[in-house]
Amino acid sequence: MSVQRGCTTVSPGGCSARTSSAPSCASALLACSAGPMARVADENECRTKPGICANGRCVNTAGSYRCDCNEGFQVSPSGTECIDTRQGFCFTEVLQTMCQMSSTNRNLVTKSECCCNSGRSWGPQCELCPLPGTAHYKKMCPHGPGYSTDGRDIDECKVLPNLCRNGQCINSIGSFRCHCRLGYTPDITGTACQDLDECNQSPKPCNFICKNTEGSYQCSCPRGYILQEDGKICKDLDECSTKQHNCQFLCVNVIGGFNCKCPPGFTQHHSSCIDNNECTAQPSLCGAKGQCLNTPGSYNCECQKGFSLDSSGVNCEDVDECDGNHRCQHGCQNVLGGYRCGCPQGYVQHYQWNQCVDENECSSPSACGSASCYNTLGSFKCVCPSGFDFDQAFGGCQDVDECSAGGSPCSYGCSNTDGGYLCGCPGGYFRAGQGHCISGLGFGKGPYLPAPQEEDEDNLLSPETCYECKINGYPKRGRQRRSVNGTERHQDQAVNLASMDVEAPLSMALNLSELAHKEHILELLPAVELLENRVRYAIAQGNEEGLFRIHHKEGLSFLHLGRKKILPGTYLLEIVSVALPRRRELHKLEANNHLDYLAGELGQALRMKLQLQLY
Repeated sequence: MSVQRGCTTVSPGGCSARTSSAPSCASALLACSAGPMARVADENECRTKPGICANGRCVNTAGSYRCDCNEGFQVSPSGTECIDTRQGFCFTEVLQTMCQMSSTNRNLVTKSECCCNSGRSWGPQCELCPLPGTAHYKKMCPHGPGYSTDGRDIDECKVLPNLCRNGQCINSIGSFRCHCRLGYTPDITGTACQDLDECNQSPKPCNFICKNTEGSYQCSCPRGYILQEDGKICKDLDECSTKQHNCQFLCVNVIGGFNCKCPPGFTQHHSSCIDNNECTAQPSLCGAKGQCLNTPGSYNCECQKGFSLDSSGVNCEDVDECDGNHRCQHGCQNVLGGYRCGCPQGYVQHYQWNQCVDENECSSPSACGSASCYNTLGSFKCVCPSGFDFDQAFGGCQDVDECSAGGSPCSYGCSNTDGGYLCGCPGGYFRAGQGHCISGLGFGKGPYLPAPQEEDEDNLLSPETCYECKINGYPKRGRQRRSVNGTERHQDQAVNLASMDVEAPLSMALNLSELAHKEHILELLPAVELLENRVRYAIAQGNEEGLFRIHHKEGLSFLHLGRKKILPGTYLLEIVSVALPRRRELHKLEANNHLDYLAGELGQALRMKLQLQLY
């Protein structure tokens, strides 16, 4: 293919003129004619224009030239260059001048279709594409990205590999767009479709539990609900009507589950009905003279000999045997549960001879109830264990409230227990055994918390399991007790009943650089008033080198480092309480009370192990 490019006119006088088109050659010749003879000389563009007809051969013609292109190239519409029309693979990844086969879709395209559209290299020889913005790139892609060298639109869907994954690529003039499948949405680059998280959409597709999946989602229901046929809505499951329950008696459906119910006289425990033992729940249900017999869902009362049930069927009334047939010769005297024949109180008539003999009141189980009965001549005596007193009206042993009767034995608050009591500790201290309080670094000691001055006594709490409790049994305006430093302090303030396990070693990790010699590693003080200034704490084992000391000041004992240099490591100490020589008041208490009174009042001796990790 050749194209006329223009001519050059030369006059005999040496005048010449170059025109850009053939029709203007004549006028150029006339304008330039200065002499009688004028001539036109052809220009050899193949020599005057270097680089013309690249990838081909330039052939000069009269007044013009033409480009003969190499194989695989085609002359451009302007006729000034040869356009590359060779077909090859387009690659989007190059590793060390090597084309990656995984980055091509194996469609044959021209080099400009590849390089003008995000390609990195092209062809079987892995020819690198020019970088965007360079002169080479502008020459290959004069119309910009998305267009080939000759201005044709590039079909990106055909050229670029893995385009619009999880969707369909749709070509457009100079570009393309991704039409994603259901459940996918275009990513930020617009070149691929990423999973759409339907569970984060509003409104949510599920009314309960939504789980996103690749390209879709899945609805599920919590326990007690069932998924409907639409796969989205959860409806309550009626476990009672569908027999999906394990109730022993009655099933009641509720939203999201079911409840089990039991008949009167039974208690619900999970799905089972457990019989209520009314006899153990209410020991006095049948009175002091009756015996309670539990039955499924109810109970029966049986009376002791000499008693009968009244009209209510739960109370035992004494039977007056003197109204009936008796063998008394000296008159009949009705007694509770029996009768006596004309004998003084405490004596009964012999079953065989007409004489009065001592009555063994202890033979009747109702004589002392839960107390131990000791028969005496003409009478009997009821004895209770330590910490209990016999209550004639109750017919048994009643717990003694040591915290209120005769004054509390504790220094920092008292909590009554069944048959005994617990002594509390100041805030930040913990009970160790019965009678000792322990605190130290890391225990979080704090000031006492003031309690309301006017509070109903019914609201004063003393549960055995409480940690910060009010003191039981004290008057509203508080009870004056000695504090650690000897001053007076209101005792109706918060105390700590939390206990510490002294059977296992107490572990403490301390930084030597932050620990001063006089700093209290561990603080100990007695919780029982009688132990104040009558007990000392000592290191029994583990301090052979004298690295630790226990100092005593104003009733408080505290463990601290000695003056010797101590190295980081683990130290195991055994700390015990040592009673000082007993004084006159201790001997008096021991003489005026039962044998184990003193042990209960003064608490147990402290013996604990302390594991110190110093670093």
